[in-house]
Order: sequence, then structure tokens, then C-alpha cells
Amino acid sequence: MSALKLQNLPIVSLMTFILGIVIIIFSPIWGRETAYAFLRSYYGGSMGEDFSAILQGSINSYCIIGAVLLFFGGLGSLISFIFEQQKQ
Repeated sequence: MSALKLQNLPIVSLMTFILGIVIIIFSPIWGRETAYAFLRSYYGGSMGEDFSAILQGSINSYCIIGAVLLFFGGLGSLISFIFEQQKQ
């Protein structure tokens, strides 16, 4: 890896890690808003029986995105730490 990539890796990894945490924390709120928006646009806002499934699916989608970002951010941080230790 080039020196420039290794210098930027800890910063990008930390930002990705934090973004993953934020997405996971706010996934219920964003999932609810997504489900309401879906219902408003497709069903006029009234559909009680499928709302729970749409809500849970939306929340799970945000959680998965957050978990992936959290994983890659942590992995990048670990890699940059290992490369930093090998330099010394």
C-alpha cells in the first residue's frame, strides 16, 4: 500500500465506524419514517395489517447497513493499527 493510503486509512476507518454506529442507533427512527413514507405513497396512509412488516423490514435494512459500515470501519482500524505496529 502506498504511504498516502495508509495515512488516510485510520481517518476513513474511524469515520466509517462512527457512521455505522449512528445508523444503527437511529435505525428505528429512520425505519419508521421510511415505512410511513411508503404507506403514504402507495396506500394513501391506511394499511394497518402490513405496517408492522414494512416497519420491521425498514429497521432491519438500516441495521444491516450500519452493521456493515461498523464492521468495515473496525476492520480498517485494525489493519491500520497492524501496519503501524509493523513500522515500529
